[in-house]
Amino acid sequence: MSEVIRESEGQITSSLDGDTKKISPSEKRDVMKPEPDYSDEEVSDVDQDCTIFSGVTYLGAASINAPKSETEIQRNMAFLNEQTTDQGIKVSVSVPCSSQGLVVLYDAATHSVIARYEIHRILFYARGIMDSKEASCFAFTWSHGDTQESAIFQCHVFRCDISEAVSRVSACFAKAFQRVPRSMSSSVASTAEMTSSITTMSESRHLMSVFEVSLEIKEDDGKGTFSTVPKDRSGFKLRVNLEKQLCLSIRQVSDNGPQLSIERYFGVLVAAGRHVRHSDMQLLEMDKTGPNYNSNNTIDRNCTIISASWDPTESAFEALNTETPKDVKQYMSVAVDLVIRGIQEPVRFQIETLVRIYSQAERFWYFQRRSLIQQFFLNLKEVLNLDLTDVYYEVLNMETSGELDRNRLNLTLNLSSLIQSPSITSIDTITPKDENISDGDEPLLSGTGLVSKDCSEDVLENWADVLQKWKTTHQKPKQLSSLVKLGIPEALRGEVWQRLAGSDETLLEKYRLLITQESSCENVIQRDIARTFPAHDFFKEAGGLGQDSLYRVSKAYAVYDSEVGYCQGLSFLAATLLLHMPEEQAFAVLVKLMYNYGLRDLYKDGFDNLYLRLYQLNKLMEEQLGPLYQHFSCHNIETHMFASQWFLTLFTARFPLYFVFHIIDVFLLQGIETLFQVALALLTMCMKDLLSSDFEGILKYFRVNLPKKCRSEETAKHIMKKACLIKVKKLKKYETEFIALKEAADNEESNATELVHLQMTIQRYEEEKRLMLDEIAQLKEILKREVSLAEAEKKSCQNIINEYKIVRQRLDTQLSASNAKLDLLKEKISSCENCSRIFEENDTKQIFGDGDTGYTNSSSIERIRELELELAQVKLAQVEAECKNQDLTHKLRSTEQELNSAKNSWPPWLSKTLTSIKEVANKKDFVNLYNPQHIPNTTPTFVSHINTVRRDSVPNKTDNYLFDVRRESAPIIKDSQSCSNLKTQN
Repeated sequence: MSEVIRESEGQITSSLDGDTKKISPSEKRDVMKPEPDYSDEEVSDVDQDCTIFSGVTYLGAASINAPKSETEIQRNMAFLNEQTTDQGIKVSVSVPCSSQGLVVLYDAATHSVIARYEIHRILFYARGIMDSKEASCFAFTWSHGDTQESAIFQCHVFRCDISEAVSRVSACFAKAFQRVPRSMSSSVASTAEMTSSITTMSESRHLMSVFEVSLEIKEDDGKGTFSTVPKDRSGFKLRVNLEKQLCLSIRQVSDNGPQLSIERYFGVLVAAGRHVRHSDMQLLEMDKTGPNYNSNNTIDRNCTIISASWDPTESAFEALNTETPKDVKQYMSVAVDLVIRGIQEPVRFQIETLVRIYSQAERFWYFQRRSLIQQFFLNLKEVLNLDLTDVYYEVLNMETSGELDRNRLNLTLNLSSLIQSPSITSIDTITPKDENISDGDEPLLSGTGLVSKDCSEDVLENWADVLQKWKTTHQKPKQLSSLVKLGIPEALRGEVWQRLAGSDETLLEKYRLLITQESSCENVIQRDIARTFPAHDFFKEAGGLGQDSLYRVSKAYAVYDSEVGYCQGLSFLAATLLLHMPEEQAFAVLVKLMYNYGLRDLYKDGFDNLYLRLYQLNKLMEEQLGPLYQHFSCHNIETHMFASQWFLTLFTARFPLYFVFHIIDVFLLQGIETLFQVALALLTMCMKDLLSSDFEGILKYFRVNLPKKCRSEETAKHIMKKACLIKVKKLKKYETEFIALKEAADNEESNATELVHLQMTIQRYEEEKRLMLDEIAQLKEILKREVSLAEAEKKSCQNIINEYKIVRQRLDTQLSASNAKLDLLKEKISSCENCSRIFEENDTKQIFGDGDTGYTNSSSIERIRELELELAQVKLAQVEAECKNQDLTHKLRSTEQELNSAKNSWPPWLSKTLTSIKEVANKKDFVNLYNPQHIPNTTPTFVSHINTVRRDSVPNKTDNYLFDVRRESAPIIKDSQSCSNLKTQN
């Protein structure tokens, strides 16, 4: 971006990216009206003292309803910057040096005038947020129209090619706004260090910036890490001779005023005591510094973390490394020196805090690890440099709020976020004497308002008569009710409240014993008392009389009522009583309120009784405030969202004190029905406003607006008068309905739980059924395979047996023929004498001349023996098969027994399927026959013998050849023993 300025008499020459042109005067035109078409000759420049910026992109304009709202301008800037990333009009921007000039836009290519904007019509200027996508953007809002009613506001957005140029643009706008005549009445915003908006002014402004510093001290825990030290009313609890770390978190919390950022720091300093001199402070060794990370792991650029190491054993820190005596208060000062962008001089934030030093072996069993939070208010003066192009700030003075209790920002009653809580933005807002409370969005602090003790003589006389009769007769006088409903005089409230509650003297003695006992609720009580009635002077000071008394009363009740203990919200009621009576009497009245008036039932059994009261209020609203009830139903507003805190604290946690005291007056007189009367009176009073609000508006109204409407004494009296006239009947009926609904809900919940259990059981059974079906399917597959194998083996064995029978039959036939021939031959030999003689002489010779017959007989005998051996092996295999069959049958029966034991859960189809499988299995003849794999390879198989010997059934050329050779070579054997053996075998 090029920028060249040369001022002369009435004209200026500007260099725009190397092109030089002469600027001459031309008339002003309204940019909101249609631009006429100018020829190159008609287009002329503006004659004014100005600065021209090139390398700027015009992103567009958007209508805006709040022209002075920086938030809305930033939103439009982000939208247009995102929508026109690669688009926009390249322009040069001319910013005048005085408020009498014009902001002129020139086309970057033709250098012709595109638009003009009068400075006095520019209402607001803002630049993009640093370190964001809009860091190179700036925008201004411009009004068109002569009157406020007819004015139209537009937001014009620009983007610089070089983001650093935005600061120069902002400085030029600031210089133009600085020269606004005093007579102008338009309110224009200004900039602070070019990072926020620019306001019209005629002289230097005085601004305020608020920084919040959080201090946390950590000690070496002996495990290589550092643990946060405890902190309570007496300050930080430190131990001697342990290395420590100081962690400081610094952030700017002010929404208005200049947005300042921390550039760097000089160091962290520590000294014992307070109001110490700079020379007495010791510089610590720095560990780290950097930005803070949010919960979503993104950098919080508005927060800076500084950490420093501290060795207390050094001689300079001897006072902070010595055990603190019991009755001595020890202070410590911690300071950090910073360089803040926009402030020329370094800024020091110094914190003074109480500390207590303990021995190294000390153990803290009940404590809170919390930080010390303190705010610093910088009163700044805006200063322009000599050439009026830059702005910086001068620190006029610095103020501090003292320690802030951040717990006040989250005042809840621990009812699952049912109850809203007040918030505290600064310690300056805690001011009970200020009756002119702002009507902004900040809720009213508890304990707000002053209650005057002045009372007319007539009222005092009436009360004197009533009290006298009451003391004499020990019975409530008739006129007591009417007087209490009008409000008990402040001077008499302490006495009257005790009498109405029926305070017991024995409780006063018990209190003195109870405060000496320990309670498990001490930490919670300690945390809550600091945020109870923060707007009242009596309870404002940490460690003061009010907070100490409140702590003791709350602790005593927690010990006394072990069933309820301490509940958040009780402290408000106890604080109200302490404003009118001593501790012992306040404790006695608190016990009576909790036990005799049924308040403790609201805290018991998971707040069941509270839900009953809310249900009764809901029914009363439906009956008496029908339109409001319907409106709440349409917007999903439930009574617990606004009435839970009212009932649990007797309206003490939110409303002004005068109204609170009057409510307790009537409550002590009437009892629990007062809660409903006051709630209905408040809803009736604000019904018109609530009917015109949405969900968020209604909740905000209850939290902020409604308590503020009760600030005046007259309003409080009017509400209480109206409340006392409201009839709250049918409470018993509603209670019966609630009990019936609760029982039905409990039964429904019980049924739902039982249904869930049944569903889980069914699911488990379905899973078991699925597993059993899978097992059955696998078993069926196994059975099918076994049956198939058995049938195949049976078929194979049957074929072998058939072949064996054929062979044996053939051999039997051959044997019979051979025997017949042998017999015939014997007869012939015996009939022939010569043959007999020769046979006898040559008994060793063979009678058969044909070698085939001898060979055949010996071969047959040998074959028969082999067949016998084969038959034995087949029988052995058959026995083994039968054994296997028995084993399979046994397994099948075992499986059937297991299935029968679980068949009650089977569906009918499964039982039928298994029955069918069983019937089929019983009909099958499972015979586990011969398996060749069980016979050694050296033993010839039956089939091998068939293939070798079966010459007739399976002829083979090779076999025949071998047989013929053997038949020719085999001698004739005439062995009677062999023949007899053959006969025996046959």
